[in-house]
Amino acid sequence: MKYLVVLLTGLCLFCATGAQAADRRDYDFEQERMLLTSDRLMVVSSFDTQDHITAYDYSGRLLWNVPFHAKIVSWRMTTGSYLFVFSKSRTGFSTYVTCIDALTGAMVWQKP
Repeated sequence: MKYLVVLLTGLCLFCATGAQAADRRDYDFEQERMLLTSDRLMVVSSFDTQDHITAYDYSGRLLWNVPFHAKIVSWRMTTGSYLFVFSKSRTGFSTYVTCIDALTGAMVWQKP
């Protein structure tokens, strides 16, 4: 009888935590979120109202941070020091291509 009570309790706990786990959603990591160069680490962070690209040196010191109100869809680094970012407005109606100087974090240009 005690075995049956323990078994039923375990089954109830398993079902309850399984239902809670189904309610939790993790961020969709379909793109590369981190980029390493010879002297820095660049990371894309996504939040509800804006995304950020942040650069750190290898000792963990913040070098620069660039906020984006649009959702970052993809990004690539060129052999020069330019970072190209493709982003989509959070309302879904506009897209942007942004060029950032990867050494300073300064926006070079942005096109809708």
